[in-house]
Amino acid sequence: MSHSRTIYVNEKWLAFSEKVKRRDGYKCLQCDRGALYVTLQVHHQIYVTGKAPWEYALSDCRTLCKGCHAKEHGLIEPDRGWTLLAIDDLGGLDGICERKGCGAEIRYAHTTYHPKWGYMIVGSTCIEHLTQEDRLLSGSVIHLYNNVSNFVHSSAWEGGISKKEKRYISSTYKHHQIRIYGEEPSHSFQLALKEKGVRWHKFGEVIQAKEKSTLAVKELAYVALRGTLSDSEEEKRLLRNLYRELKSNK
Repeated sequence: MSHSRTIYVNEKWLAFSEKVKRRDGYKCLQCDRGALYVTLQVHHQIYVTGKAPWEYALSDCRTLCKGCHAKEHGLIEPDRGWTLLAIDDLGGLDGICERKGCGAEIRYAHTTYHPKWGYMIVGSTCIEHLTQEDRLLSGSVIHLYNNVSNFVHSSAWEGGISKKEKRYISSTYKHHQIRIYGEEPSHSFQLALKEKGVRWHKFGEVIQAKEKSTLAVKELAYVALRGTLSDSEEEKRLLRNLYRELKSNK
């Protein structure tokens, strides 16, 4: 989705993009390089027609360097995310590696595919580079952001009225419930946990989340619930950091 260049100097966009970069520690989540070495940009994972770039949930966005951002949009050849489809023995050095900057003569032609680039035939050395697993911690971070984004945009949010006659919207995650009370810009949320074999939910304290959009409160509440349920120390650490950033953003 394209926007006029002037929209990216809008104060609202500059403030929003700064929040994303700060959340990600001012580094590219693909190559792990920081602002000292590369130009950082904000990439939207999803686009909604008519929506301004700053009107998305933070979890819809990633910090990428200019190069990795271009690769995400298929503007330059990606260096990861390829799938090996077939290997053909040409019998001799009768093929040419199509990877940019290589061009070596090859005997074994590896046919590979990238969803944003298409098909390419490369040699044995280049195929190892293109299909290597990303072992950076950013892989876990991106996976977590995707989970948050998918949850907050779910259509499974329903309205209701509590016993104290307070209106709320709610959604569930693994039988546990999130309730969000109030309207912008004065929200609060509450987590309700459900144990196995127990019919009723156990409601926790009501947590204030003022000066935030409904979308931002959905993010905050989901991250809080995931952090409560997680058994992984690594995931808990990521969730604590993300919760702290979301809580401080206004």
